[in-house]
Amino acid sequence: MSLKNPKEFAASAERPLLWGVYVCLALLLLTPFVVTTNTYFPFVIGKALYGRALIEVLLCLWTVLMLLRPSFRPPRSTLLLLLALGLAAHAVATVCGVSPVRSAWSTYERMQGLVDAAHWFALALVAVSVLREGGQVRALLNANLGVACAIGGLAVVGYLNVKVPFYNLAERDAPRIGSVFGNATYLGAYATTNLLLAAGFLVRSFIGIGKKARGGIALWLARAFWLATALLCLFALIVSGSFTALVALAAGLAVVVVAVIGFVRSRIVRRLALGAGVLAGLGATGVAVVFSFPAAFPTIAEATLEQPLLQRIADANVHNPSFRKRRLAWSAGIDGFAEKPWLGWGPENYVVVFGRYATGIGVKTEIHDYAHNKLIEEAATKGLLGLVCHLALWLFVFHVVWRAARNGATGDRVFAVFVGAALVAFFVQQQALVDALSMSLQLVLLLVFVASVELAARREGERIWRWPIIAKPPRWWRERGGLAVPPLARRLAIAVCACALVALAAGGMATNHAIYQATANIGGAGTVRPVRERPLAHIEQALRDFEPMANSTRLKLFSTMRTRWAPLRVRRSAEARRLLARIGEEGALAVAAEPENWQIHAALAKVYCVASRTEPGYTALSARERAKALALAPNMDSFLSWDLVTKERCHGDGAPDSTE
Repeated sequence: MSLKNPKEFAASAERPLLWGVYVCLALLLLTPFVVTTNTYFPFVIGKALYGRALIEVLLCLWTVLMLLRPSFRPPRSTLLLLLALGLAAHAVATVCGVSPVRSAWSTYERMQGLVDAAHWFALALVAVSVLREGGQVRALLNANLGVACAIGGLAVVGYLNVKVPFYNLAERDAPRIGSVFGNATYLGAYATTNLLLAAGFLVRSFIGIGKKARGGIALWLARAFWLATALLCLFALIVSGSFTALVALAAGLAVVVVAVIGFVRSRIVRRLALGAGVLAGLGATGVAVVFSFPAAFPTIAEATLEQPLLQRIADANVHNPSFRKRRLAWSAGIDGFAEKPWLGWGPENYVVVFGRYATGIGVKTEIHDYAHNKLIEEAATKGLLGLVCHLALWLFVFHVVWRAARNGATGDRVFAVFVGAALVAFFVQQQALVDALSMSLQLVLLLVFVASVELAARREGERIWRWPIIAKPPRWWRERGGLAVPPLARRLAIAVCACALVALAAGGMATNHAIYQATANIGGAGTVRPVRERPLAHIEQALRDFEPMANSTRLKLFSTMRTRWAPLRVRRSAEARRLLARIGEEGALAVAAEPENWQIHAALAKVYCVASRTEPGYTALSARERAKALALAPNMDSFLSWDLVTKERCHGDGAPDSTE
């Protein structure tokens, strides 16, 4: 091989680069297993940084690969175009929002925002550019099912209360199981998607697709794997106790039954689908009857007390506190959209909307930083622009899957139906849950499959979407001969873009390290005793580690000072006064970064309220910050008057209540 021969060099470098891309994709599927116990929010930070780092490496490898082989450059895909438009709408809403910094970087608790969205778009771009064949995409989905099977096994282990290395963390929602996600609802959502995919592969294997390619033993081993994965995912869904996941699964199965009966010509398959639908309907009717008349079924009523999912089914009604809080959050989002209908309040700034418009029980028990409804979230934070882009993407996705379910071989059509069911289940869950990093990965995998179907149809000359500008250039453009760009200029532009992508990836690695250091310092702050010389040194260091997300650290500093003020003031009075002055400085910086975030003023008001017990000069400061918070969140008076952390109550003027 010689560098003087470009073709020879490209041929020799292509294979290792391509395998590097495959390895990164495989490692990315392991994201759900990442739990960093030494960081703040251990179930979120590690997954986010691990996924971002791999996507950045993947982007670098793909950049070199597409420079060597033009065939690996992005294809003409409507799906990729819609994803790019959605990212552009996200960026516009970020710039025009009430806090561009928070919109770009989000918080340590969520780790989303524009930066996260750009990473997922990059993953979709690379995967669609490299994995264009249906067989390659199905191999990726099967690898993901292997991860889902292992997670289902961990759910079984957690349910049996067996200790597992690296995952010996207490369940937050016990007796519900959250496993590696830390949140039971996320486990239920993950299990639902992969349950439908595993069922799709299993059903497809019985319709004759791929029998010639694999021997009998290999085929039955594959079927055993898909069956085991489906059963383990079903068990994980049950022990997660997620009612939303159950509703999503029911919606997905309804899609399967209706689509198979309508599109599949096989009489046996249609009868099986109809029988499954009838059995599911009878089962749902039986459950409804049992829980509507608990006195007639006392044994089953007692069993609901031991099984979280049954208990949540029994409690499911419009008066359920969980549903009422979500409904109030939705109402606040709709009011926020009405106030700023075009570009919204900015991504990740829903807490501002909630503070302004939420009323009732929602403001007394829980503060929502997300709408718990994707459509309302998009409308409130990104406005009509973001909502239209979001709906356009989903309409196109369902359109492609619908076409795939009508055309082609029977097995491929049935599998497309199950993928469509998984997408429907995902969409349904989005209307009641908060986006999670692991679920974003599952969505990208499903979209890659949809893109492969779209590209296959284009290769056969079909027009998936009747948009002339996307299908082919306009006539006037073709008559002019297009944009005449010299070959050298085209190569130079591609090289410059590639260098920019590599530089962005390198900067991303440095950013990931800074975020990890900051969250590790915040996590380490919990182990520092108040009697030490610098009790909050870890948090102070975290403020310097990564400034764009420092407000998350500042709120942690304020809450820690509330809980430690009394012993710190007694044992280290000079240090206590220094930290109190530092809180004033950090509060000003926090407000400058997020001028309409009422939570900052509320946190400052509570710190000064607690401090005013020993430092009377802070009584007026507490009242002033409380007034600022109420100006931004007029219905949050009860939240400001009662601190759920310190159990302290303050009067309306900010003075501590002497009767407590």
